[in-house]
Amino acid sequence: MNFADIDHLLGNQKVSLAICMPEEIDSITAAYEASKLGFVNCIFVGNIEIMQHFIDKCAPGFKPEMINALTPEEAAFKTVELVRIGKAKALMKGNISTPILLKAVLNSETGIKDSSVLSHTLVYEHEGKLRFLTDGGMIPLPTLENKIEIIKNACKIAKKFGCNPVKVAVLSAAELVNTKIQSSLDAAVLSKMSQQGLFGDDCIVDGPFGLDNVISEESAKIKHIKKNFEGNADVMVCADIDTGNILGKSILYYGNTRAGGMIIGAKCPVILLSRADTKEIRLDSIKLALAAGF
Repeated sequence: MNFADIDHLLGNQKVSLAICMPEEIDSITAAYEASKLGFVNCIFVGNIEIMQHFIDKCAPGFKPEMINALTPEEAAFKTVELVRIGKAKALMKGNISTPILLKAVLNSETGIKDSSVLSHTLVYEHEGKLRFLTDGGMIPLPTLENKIEIIKNACKIAKKFGCNPVKVAVLSAAELVNTKIQSSLDAAVLSKMSQQGLFGDDCIVDGPFGLDNVISEESAKIKHIKKNFEGNADVMVCADIDTGNILGKSILYYGNTRAGGMIIGAKCPVILLSRADTKEIRLDSIKLALAAGF
């Protein structure tokens, strides 16, 4: 599956997106642009007067459904509730503090937590196919236990987009196990767990891989790397947030690659847009989240 397939899939749908506190221009503009394309029904949760002020300023004539909430905590609760009761298929952050929104998502009684870990996945297109990079936005120094959940989250989203089995490459600076490089040790353990069936039959985890081995079959051949899917991974798992963040931004800025991102681990995708995101990245993030949500 690629972005053209996502566009086609959404072309016949109208999916509900709950946006928490779109009380500024960027999130309202993104919602408006998505609405004009016809695949999304936006539900704004926040201070109605403030939201209407910005709608009038940057998207006159836009008439999303609006639910009043006077505090960030109330807005987060009501937005999450829309997902919990099935009225929205995805959730997007507006002008609200990320910790306040995620606290509502993770609430054990009223939240929508589906995993013990929330992780960020960048979805990008390479050679006509969607690929997945994780985690460059949530967990600074993931433990082995964290990486297990990160892989499960990424596999869940990759399966939604047609990967079966999902081929997961655990990245490291070393292509062979090196006791001085923790990421290589973690990769070896995760690979062994996969061999024992602990990730299921539809998820193959292998590593350690260098980045070149993952994206270039020729590189793997030259270096005599013989693993399950050298040069053809669906998911790349990074050693830490620095690696994931820098590699992700390199894909976006140096590669000029079509991409979007979302938080996985809740009962629906959570979109956390950056102020630096382009219009295209914003729209593609919304498209991916909505396509993954049904």
